[in-house]
Amino acid sequence: MALLDNVAALSRIYDDLAVRLAKMERAAGITPADALAGRQLAVLHRLSKIEAALQPSATASAAAAQPSCLPLVRAVDAGGSEVQRRLQAELLERGLARHVFCRAPPDYYSQPLEYRQRVVGAASPHHLCKSIVLTNTRAHPSVTDCSDPLNSKYYLVIVQYTARLHTQKLMAFVKSLSGGRVAAKYFNMRLAPPEVSDELTGFEHNGVSPIGLRTRLPIILSHRVAQLHPDTFFMGAGEVDLKVGLSAADFIAAYQPFVTDCTYDDGEGGEEEAAETAG
Repeated sequence: MALLDNVAALSRIYDDLAVRLAKMERAAGITPADALAGRQLAVLHRLSKIEAALQPSATASAAAAQPSCLPLVRAVDAGGSEVQRRLQAELLERGLARHVFCRAPPDYYSQPLEYRQRVVGAASPHHLCKSIVLTNTRAHPSVTDCSDPLNSKYYLVIVQYTARLHTQKLMAFVKSLSGGRVAAKYFNMRLAPPEVSDELTGFEHNGVSPIGLRTRLPIILSHRVAQLHPDTFFMGAGEVDLKVGLSAADFIAAYQPFVTDCTYDDGEGGEEEAAETAG
């Protein structure tokens, strides 16, 4: 625990330094250096991974006792890919200054969740999430797009990798959004075909993200993600090997998703329905 305390203390010192530097730069009329921001991001990400690795994983309460260790980002990382820069710019524009991007190795998706957890520095496998696009296959003929989030043809749903999407719960929730204005026969939620997901999101399989969407899809977040402790969760970031970590509370405040119970309860049966078009 002493080493963990040292890592947390170092992280706070580095974070405070980043804030002080940014204030000094603004006072001097200097634009923050992207290269410096990138180095800050890299160091803080390493600190985050060390802290996560040292956290006791035997109980959820032990993990919850550890504070989130997300870096404070002041500028877009000029060294990132075009997709990363675009997504990071959107996060900063929405006020999500605390976030971290990380690259996954080629074998990431062939490895168990515990391995992926260590790669991104998540607190547990439950903190690994995916984004999937669902379509209402029985939507009223007049509903063809996402212009009405209360009665949309498509929804982007974020769930944990350790949970199973419950389409009946999801369908009941989507139906409730219309306030009874739309008959039950006009609802049937199913995974969108890969080509539809690609076209709507602008991202390919395993890269789907609610950030930087090509089409403004209404977002539904599993209540389990909103209840995570600590609340930093990781998900796809537009490229197959690019992941992003965010505070669930900050994400909810910035993106205003619908939050609902849309997964099977622990021990409840049902097949995994979120295998395709995940991020």
